Amino acid sequence: MKFISERNEHVRIDNGYCVICGNFSKLKKDHVPPQCASKPSPMLQKTIFEYFSNAHVPPIKAKNGTTFRTICHDCNSQLLGSMDAEIGRVTSEFIKKLNDYFVGKFFYHNYISFEFDAYKFLRAMIGHLLAATSVKDCMLPIVDSPFYTPLRSFVLGKNLDIDTTHNIYYWFYPFKRQITAQSVGFFNDGHFCICSCLHFFPISFMVTLKEQGTYPVHATEMKLSDNYLHFNMTTANIDYASFPFVSLKGNQMSMLSSGHTCVSYTK
Repeated sequence: MKFISERNEHVRIDNGYCVICGNFSKLKKDHVPPQCASKPSPMLQKTIFEYFSNAHVPPIKAKNGTTFRTICHDCNSQLLGSMDAEIGRVTSEFIKKLNDYFVGKFFYHNYISFEFDAYKFLRAMIGHLLAATSVKDCMLPIVDSPFYTPLRSFVLGKNLDIDTTHNIYYWFYPFKRQITAQSVGFFNDGHFCICSCLHFFPISFMVTLKEQGTYPVHATEMKLSDNYLHFNMTTANIDYASFPFVSLKGNQMSMLSSGHTCVSYTK
């Protein structure tokens, strides 16, 4: 039996390379999701493997929500901080409409829809997704990669063509536990994809390489040109709400680095 979660090995650092801009500096804690979308509270944390395992692994304790000390002050406060309000607004609006939905208010074709600012929302969400990683990624300079380089450039405002390199999907997430994961490999019937995801009530958000993704059938693709979010409220695919962390069937497989995953949950 482990004495404490492996997650403990991926949270301790003071100075390092910011995973968004790449500058070496004192690193700050980034709340994922941001505080405006999920009120910080004491949480327990494990890696994905530990959380879904039958083995008893004591979690680490997070006193003030889920945080990752992986980005610099400027990227945390000035960059993401300037756009976080849109995540908070979207979350509040969705929860308000969810309350209407569950008391029986009619929604056409069981879709909950409302306006949003795609540019601010996407940049902020992808920025927090990049931040939700292991501090070990901050110990060496950033290297270019087909998956992460365009995402970093987009968050920094240098690349407006994110739709040409990545597909982004979202859907209703009904659980209180929060999940972050980077570079998850998922194999399904001969098709392999790499994805990174952020799940927190009431939103699941997943990024894949362009035209290489596997995603739940009830997911909606998000594009930079969108003016509205459309959440499919079907319960037929509730088992896939935590995708790609679902029961594997047939020849399905998933591959990941446990240190790049985190499950946060209340006692």
